[in-house]
Amino acid sequence: MNKEKMNYEQRLLHVTVAAGILFSVIEVMMAIYTNSQAVLMDSIYDGAEAVVLALMVFLVPLLYRPYSERKPYGYSQLESFFLLMKGGFLAAVTIGLIVGNVQMIVNGGNHVDQGMIGWFELFLAVLSAVILIVLLVMNRRVDSPLIKAELLGWKIDVCSSIGVAAAFLCAGLLADTSLAWLSPYVDQIIAIVIAMIMLPQPWRMMKDAFRSLILFAPEEDVTQRIRRLADHEFERYSYEPTFYNIIQTGRKLWVEIYIRNDTNMINVTQLAAIQKQLSSSLQDIYDDVYVEITPDIKEAAG
Repeated sequence: MNKEKMNYEQRLLHVTVAAGILFSVIEVMMAIYTNSQAVLMDSIYDGAEAVVLALMVFLVPLLYRPYSERKPYGYSQLESFFLLMKGGFLAAVTIGLIVGNVQMIVNGGNHVDQGMIGWFELFLAVLSAVILIVLLVMNRRVDSPLIKAELLGWKIDVCSSIGVAAAFLCAGLLADTSLAWLSPYVDQIIAIVIAMIMLPQPWRMMKDAFRSLILFAPEEDVTQRIRRLADHEFERYSYEPTFYNIIQTGRKLWVEIYIRNDTNMINVTQLAAIQKQLSSSLQDIYDDVYVEITPDIKEAAG
């Protein structure tokens, strides 16, 4: 089952890499033809994502290897490391593009065919929406942080392409107005706005990957959901949780729960039943969960 799931995830990543390369090539050709900085920014961004994602394809088989005493977390932290690198790379590219466009504005701007670029961006929005729908349908069989990150990227692509198309088509109407002097700067302004909208995405990616690398607990909503499910199970057997150790590294979620009861007598059969039920409940929500229940010896001694 794991091998089948691994192969399916790799096929999904191949689709996203191929789509990213296709978009990058089309956008580079249009950027050269129109000399548009906004289109060039999109092409560099899509190309950079495709290159990083292509490297991640080779990482997937490692993520499905079982953990052991020598590697208690397996290779799951490698995924967080690559996501941290990807976020840093995309943040650097985005900042560089903002600086470049500011310099171009200072130097007098750039005249482009705004109508042509507007219709081209509408075409990209439709194409991005088609690819997003395909990936959403295919992703129902896996729960991968890599794929989730790509789905978020394609959603942003659809929205940004529609926004850019509207901006360029509206800017084409400035020619016969008092705002005609803005025309040489429209391309750079739109490119900077796109970059500013995209910039939080890699920062969030880096923040989540960094938390995972240093083995911090996941977001509060995740920990609260796990606590509610666990508390419900323990109440049925009169056990009381004393401490939750919840770690998310990559796609793996590690849940260790310390418990006690009033009699200081632990029924192993009951703990096994609780662990099985809790693992089953969490597997319905999260893809890869490991649950361990441990008697709290300090509490018992106290």
